[in-house]
Amino acid sequence: MANQDEMTLGDFIKHLSALLQQKRVKMPFKNEKPWHLALYEMKSKRDLPGRPMFLDTLVFDWDGRYPKSRSLSEFLHALHWNSSVSAGNPSYESISLDSEIEGLWSKPVENLPPEARQFFDTAVTIAQNEFEHG
Repeated sequence: MANQDEMTLGDFIKHLSALLQQKRVKMPFKNEKPWHLALYEMKSKRDLPGRPMFLDTLVFDWDGRYPKSRSLSEFLHALHWNSSVSAGNPSYESISLDSEIEGLWSKPVENLPPEARQFFDTAVTIAQNEFEHG
């Protein structure tokens, strides 16, 4: 597991997804808007301890109604297509993780420094709010 200075978007999304599933938060798939808004908000919180460095370079386009990150969209779809996450047919409304994957992806967060774990707590709260209201 990378520390917050080495963590990638992929690492972050996998760990965040596992933590959200543990809290029984319904994670959208078809409607990506809440994901983009959540990550954009996390990117804007530059002063929070434990904030992963990749957020500084994550690019968002504003050519639509809300900020969108192509990298985020591509990663979410890659998770689905490589069967790491499941998006139920026929609607593809939300994603879920197999319990084994959930365990693999959440476990490394326990080994992070306290401020990085605290940022994940903040990230879960932000994502949960966007997912429930977006």
